[in-house]
Amino acid sequence: MTLADSPPTVAAATLPPLALTEWRNLPAEQQPRWPDASRAARVQDQLALAPALTAPADVRRLASGLAHAGAGRAFLLQAGDCAEPVGAAGLAAVRGKHRVIGRMAEIISGRTRLPAITVGRLAGQYAKPRSRPEETVDGLTLPVYRGDLVNGHAADPAARVPDPRRMLTGYATARAVLNELHLIAHESASALLPPDGSYTTGGAGLPTRAWDGSLRSILKDYGQTATHRDGTWRHTGLWTSHEALVLDYEQALVRRDGHTGEDYLLSTHLPWIGERTRRLDGAHVAFLARLANPVACKIGPGTGPEALTALCARLDPHRRPGRLTLIGRFGAGRVRAELPALVEAVRAAGHDVLWVCDPMHGNTVTTATGVKTRHMSAVLDEITGFFEAMHRADAWPGGVHLEIAGGDVTECLGTGGPAREDGLGRAYRTLCDPRLNDDQALLAASAVSELIAKG
Repeated sequence: MTLADSPPTVAAATLPPLALTEWRNLPAEQQPRWPDASRAARVQDQLALAPALTAPADVRRLASGLAHAGAGRAFLLQAGDCAEPVGAAGLAAVRGKHRVIGRMAEIISGRTRLPAITVGRLAGQYAKPRSRPEETVDGLTLPVYRGDLVNGHAADPAARVPDPRRMLTGYATARAVLNELHLIAHESASALLPPDGSYTTGGAGLPTRAWDGSLRSILKDYGQTATHRDGTWRHTGLWTSHEALVLDYEQALVRRDGHTGEDYLLSTHLPWIGERTRRLDGAHVAFLARLANPVACKIGPGTGPEALTALCARLDPHRRPGRLTLIGRFGAGRVRAELPALVEAVRAAGHDVLWVCDPMHGNTVTTATGVKTRHMSAVLDEITGFFEAMHRADAWPGGVHLEIAGGDVTECLGTGGPAREDGLGRAYRTLCDPRLNDDQALLAASAVSELIAKG
């Protein structure tokens, strides 16, 4: 059996435990309204019996890396699409993102001498929360596009009807993407072999365990940068992450680990919940709270210390390093004022979290012609403000979370992109929010590396 034919994990699929379904009795924001509930149930049954997409051993390996990042011994670089396409387009984009994220990570590690933990918004970022139920496209009012997992992007009323069968297409695409990451890892391992083709036990980046279906068994330092024989830093591969938004899909991909008895969400390595779905008594928090995965949560302007520490208590009750990542999306004008008090409150509550900056979502603007964009100057300003705020709070600025295209798009204004709004249309390809192109992504990585080195 070839790698492409085999599942990305050796663990057998098992039905999720009933305890993880308690979210169905709680308020669930941003969920699709399937026209045919029985069809949706049949799709969930199919997914529940499908092979897992990720492996518990890899999830645990990432959690260890996140714990190091939280302690200031590594840095998290999380980047990728705002909304991934499913099908061939989604698979075709993998290598471009792998390439540019790897280059970004090597820039950061080369300047700071710290490992960069690399996580892609990949293999599952197929659903999007939206601020309004409808949108107007070319004068036509339609149900809003909620990501390829739910409905279609085309400005067609039929395409905008939620279809649960799209969850199967999303799963198939995610599996193909994971298989591609496995293939890239094998290619990287071959490239790292000594000239005589022999393995050197313990050599940087080389395999140290038998193949067991996990990415970590292909490359010793998979998912982060590692020093090579010549002293340079090399990228080894990407872990996956996405917003765990559509709970019907996520629930069906929970598996119990036979070795530990813990319940893992094996649709991804690192699931997160967003600003719109982090309601303390809501379904998404209840669902993630029961998982063994490391989890992340986005927080934005107006988040109070009391509300945040209550959220931390739900998601990180045992105060375990590597368990919880908090991703701030405040906007360039608010991060310096609002972040330090939150850092102090979380620390006082005893939570050893990883703090990460999302400089994208708080800086989105709409042009006079209705095109969403972001100014590179605001993105860089929020990154700088994040570092300044963290240093004021005597805490480690542990990572950045970016939306990048992995190509030459023209979606964000300023350095590396179009100078004026009329230049956005040259290569504006996003399915939802504007992304950084390669030059802008590398500029952001250089800025991060300088800020870390500056201390």
